[in-house]
Amino acid sequence: MPERPVILLDALVVQPRPTGVGRSILDLLRALAAEPRGYDFVVACTNPEMFEFLAAAPEWRLLTCPAARGGIAKKTLFTQIELPRLARRMNARLLHGLHFVAPLAAPCPLLVTVCDIAFRLFPRTVEAPRRHYYRFFVPLSLRRAAGILTISASTAQDLAAAYPFAAEKTIVTPYATPSWVEGRTAGTTRTADAPFLFVGTLEPRKNLERILAAYRLFLAGWDGDAAAPDLVLVGGRGWNDSTLRESIQDLEDSGKLRLAGYCDNDRLWELYASARALLFPSLHEGFGLPILEAMAAGLPVVTADRGAMLEVAGDAALTVDPEDAGAIAGAMGRLVREPGLAADLAARGSARGREWTWVRTAETTLAAYGAHLA
Repeated sequence: MPERPVILLDALVVQPRPTGVGRSILDLLRALAAEPRGYDFVVACTNPEMFEFLAAAPEWRLLTCPAARGGIAKKTLFTQIELPRLARRMNARLLHGLHFVAPLAAPCPLLVTVCDIAFRLFPRTVEAPRRHYYRFFVPLSLRRAAGILTISASTAQDLAAAYPFAAEKTIVTPYATPSWVEGRTAGTTRTADAPFLFVGTLEPRKNLERILAAYRLFLAGWDGDAAAPDLVLVGGRGWNDSTLRESIQDLEDSGKLRLAGYCDNDRLWELYASARALLFPSLHEGFGLPILEAMAAGLPVVTADRGAMLEVAGDAALTVDPEDAGAIAGAMGRLVREPGLAADLAARGSARGREWTWVRTAETTLAAYGAHLA
């Protein structure tokens, strides 16, 4: 009986309390492991407790790599030196780097997943160490890779414009609605004073400076009988957020703005289900998971009129110029004044969210594996 191909998956980036990329890698692996695939999968990770769902999957095993724990320097050394050794030792037929960078001296064909190229398009929104790391290693990984996977068609277009040589070996393997929202119902918990909601790491790329400027414009123009809706910010602290925290002190003191921090799934769902609308007009996204999370909860969405956010939301959201605080404020005002619009967006969003499935992501990823193994 012929030996089954071994596929080594680099999931070293997945940490406890994962954000969008980490959650999505877990969802992809969960979808791939849902049925037999005819391969032996080995997942290189630093936190094996995050992958407990693979314990009962016969084709899958974990390879815990404590030496890769730590900052960029440690992960770089492990990825470039130790990962090729592991691939050689297990006679891997394919190595898939699930987050931007792959080993440059791997003993087998490489696939690399690119989530976005904000480090090229919006360099000032990415902290310097990470920006320099990506600017050096991503182009080298793309050249070395036999195949490049992107999480949206928009990211594939951005990649082709920045690195033309990558276009002919790029395949879109789109992300999907996060699995943690499955089986949950939105209920009827929204009240007349429901707040606006932002979900994402508190960092420059998320465009919080303009969202806050828009909210101030919205408050300045408020002429309703009741108090104006509050704003709730959900997300862990990001780099360079000290200036942001200083700028919102007056809104916090007035009680109009609340920082919810990182929320577990249950708490996050409560916030989605009880909010008025999600404000997600980022400057740049590789996909836009909060859009689909909000849509699953029947929450209207305000997002950017470009890139992956427009690709994900389609016509089921209010889209605005993310660099125009007045436009964002105008969208907020419409959702307060036009309840019919909010209800229509909620209904269209619910249907839109069901179009993005991890089954499709798994199938397109497996097609890429098959093509390069062949």
